[in-house]
Amino acid sequence: MGQKLRVCLAGYGILLGTMAQADCPAGQEAFTSCQIEGRNTEVFVCFDDHVATYSYGPTGGTPELFLSENIEHVDFKPWSGLGKAISESVTFYNGDYAYDVGGGFDRPFSDEEMAQPIRRFGWVEVTQRGERVVSLECIPDTVSYGFGGGIYDAKVAAGLTWSWDSKTWISELIQPTATPSLMQSQPYNPAEDCLPASEFSLNGVAMGDPLDKLGKLGSPEPVEDPTSSGEKIDRMTLVGMALDIFEDVVIAMSSTSPDWKMPSGLRVGLTRGEVIRILGRVPNGYAATSQTFVSHACMENQDTAEWSILIEFGQDRRVSGISFARPWY
Repeated sequence: MGQKLRVCLAGYGILLGTMAQADCPAGQEAFTSCQIEGRNTEVFVCFDDHVATYSYGPTGGTPELFLSENIEHVDFKPWSGLGKAISESVTFYNGDYAYDVGGGFDRPFSDEEMAQPIRRFGWVEVTQRGERVVSLECIPDTVSYGFGGGIYDAKVAAGLTWSWDSKTWISELIQPTATPSLMQSQPYNPAEDCLPASEFSLNGVAMGDPLDKLGKLGSPEPVEDPTSSGEKIDRMTLVGMALDIFEDVVIAMSSTSPDWKMPSGLRVGLTRGEVIRILGRVPNGYAATSQTFVSHACMENQDTAEWSILIEFGQDRRVSGISFARPWY
């Protein structure tokens, strides 16, 4: 998506981007909008330097659904730069539901195509927990899509960089370290990825900590054995984190809140690209677009060799959970 190409196509962005301006919130401009085929409804995605908004409802009427997200966090997917069709999309999340809205047009390559009306297209796809609920098509003549600048430039101005490998945005606040977090465990052949044992910690609470070190956090309660092994397990439930304790030692931890961070800065809420930057690379056996990453502690002694980490990504391609555990647990 070169700057020269954006400049060359700016005229098309102006031509195709005038329909929705009056229906955007005050101070915002349209990214894309259209009327939905066969539904007598319309959709608008608008933005300014700080916020992007989504509205859907009856044509000319009050929106049935209105969502907003800050520019840094909004899930915007830029054009790949390939093919005849130019299109971009924005996805808004609302609980288990995701609303992906896109707009685009075919770019002309000849004088004959330049003389023809531009083919426009757009869509709204709704999913629930990643499963498609409905796909809607736009009436072509109603599509407004202003390619060039827009949300892309707003995100770049906010200090974000698009990663094509992970298909996520990376904050400039997340910088590579001199020593990558992800290492290789040499005793194995071939060598396996591992993390230092010091990384198996959240806000200073670590795997292997004795119960008496956790006194200020609260008291654990017995829970039903999750593995049916017959062992007695106690659980300490905190805001955004849970600790499992066996024989007065922490044997498992799980976090669902960005407030709990690993020493390297890994936490819930980071994009997949940001996790890869902190790790230093994609873990062996996984792709930059994988829904999970799994690794284990570098072998320092018999105990740490058993620790494993599971990083899970949600439908928004951000970390939804981080878990530490022993393999048998």
